[in-house]
Amino acid sequence: MSAGSALAGPLGAQLRDRAVAAVLAAQGLLGEQPDPVAAQDPGRRERLIAALRERLEQEGGRRPSAAVSEQQAALERVHGRYNARFEALAGARRAVDGLREITAPAAILAAAPAALCDASNFERAVLSRVGGGRMVAEAVHVRGDREAGAALLTALRAEPVALEHPLIETELLRRRRATIVDGAEVHPRVDRRLVALMRWSVYAAAPLVVGTTVVGVVHADRGPTGRLDVLDRDVLWEFTSGLAQAYESASLRRTLRDERQEMRRFLEWLGAQSGDLTDAPIRLATVQRPPRPPLLEGEPVTGAAGRDDRAVFEGLLTRRELDVLRLVADGQSNKAIAEALVISDGTVKFHVNSILRKLRVANRAEAVARYLRLLGMRAP
Repeated sequence: MSAGSALAGPLGAQLRDRAVAAVLAAQGLLGEQPDPVAAQDPGRRERLIAALRERLEQEGGRRPSAAVSEQQAALERVHGRYNARFEALAGARRAVDGLREITAPAAILAAAPAALCDASNFERAVLSRVGGGRMVAEAVHVRGDREAGAALLTALRAEPVALEHPLIETELLRRRRATIVDGAEVHPRVDRRLVALMRWSVYAAAPLVVGTTVVGVVHADRGPTGRLDVLDRDVLWEFTSGLAQAYESASLRRTLRDERQEMRRFLEWLGAQSGDLTDAPIRLATVQRPPRPPLLEGEPVTGAAGRDDRAVFEGLLTRRELDVLRLVADGQSNKAIAEALVISDGTVKFHVNSILRKLRVANRAEAVARYLRLLGMRAP
């Protein structure tokens, strides 16, 4: 995580200002040129702390300068808080990375409360879905007490909270930001049933925003009597922001997978329909004419203009393909053609597909029409 990421969020601005002030004071004591950029570089701050310690050691038995001692302590406090913030936000991101390995969107939401508690100082977490003007619990985690979590989930689901004015959650969804609610047991904008079930004194809450839509809310606390600070709020916001992205990605992957399966089923259906059309016998309504004896292999057919079909199709169709096309024009099925030419049904299908391709037609009916047209016979 970059220094800029660690200093992002509501607490970040305050921490950044304090770090800049401490670094500038330390540089002044050491006689260095002031450099505010060093405040955002952990390595630079560590070097300043080491330089201050060396300055104190150089003073030896003399009483150390109060200004130097005070500045060293201040810089170490800021540096420690920066590292604590860095680790806390990094833990929230690692938790989200673990959730990204889950492929089912619903399973991601179900696992989210436990992942949040495992990666932070929160003891309890509740994820609720938002829809139809209500907040319905989806998953609950209580650290070290699975039965308590299951009991809370059942109780919360039994009485969904209506998102109405002036509930804090209603404003939370509108403003789309994390918040800490203190004094929840007497707060006029906190749902009394939630307070009774959760035994809340203070809790943090953040909306789950997917794209432009709020799909849920995450509540978290350190137990009924635990206290929270602004870093807890920022950790919750970091977690819910990453959770929303992971949920959206999983939902898109699921949608694409479903559409791919639908397309595969459609193509299979289309292939089956195409096969039925290719194999079906063609019967054209033609002018009555005397029946003719079955054609022998290679025997020519002449049209109204006396044209020889072998001459017409020479160089375009093979002799066997022409035999098959003649029988197709007579309305014979693949099975009948196979029996007449003493070949397999599969071979007939192969020849029919080859004929359709060479004549540049889509089906048997078009092939017959083209055959008759090239022979000078008008198909009605």
